Amino acid sequence: MENKFKCVLLFCLFLDFNYAQSFDTTAYLKKYNERIKMSRIDDIYIPKNTEDAMKELLRLTDPDGRTKILSVPEDSIASKLHFSLGRWMLINWGFEEGSRISHYYKENGVSNFDDMLDLLIRSFYRTLAQKPIKEKELFDWYISKRKKEHDEKIKKSKVIKNLGPVKKHME
Repeated sequence: MENKFKCVLLFCLFLDFNYAQSFDTTAYLKKYNERIKMSRIDDIYIPKNTEDAMKELLRLTDPDGRTKILSVPEDSIASKLHFSLGRWMLINWGFEEGSRISHYYKENGVSNFDDMLDLLIRSFYRTLAQKPIKEKELFDWYISKRKKEHDEKIKKSKVIKNLGPVKKHME
């Protein structure tokens, strides 16, 4: 009788845990779908794409700051500004919770937040340098970078080919 009670209790706890997780996922998705349509979050304008983000960054930055950015080579700019400008965009433009700019990048295959920020910083550098952004090439580069990293992890991982016969444990 005691074992049956324990089984029923465990089953009820499992159901409750599963329900709570599905509720959280549903609530998160609802909130995410609302946020990706918003042009302002917490009274901060959220750009809709890279071109719009460049206009907003130009509006928000001062000429001296822009000149400093151009003093760094393009290959170094993303890592140099990742934890300052990049962090500001991550928080204020709502990348982690979902926003129309982060959703735009996800729709174009760039799903890693760090890649989104680096792409924006590199695009801003090119805008300041009056060079073409070449957004499609940047998308392809970041997608390819993540695919290579994934393929390397798979290549290095060990696969268990045979677990042997499964023995039933009976009490």
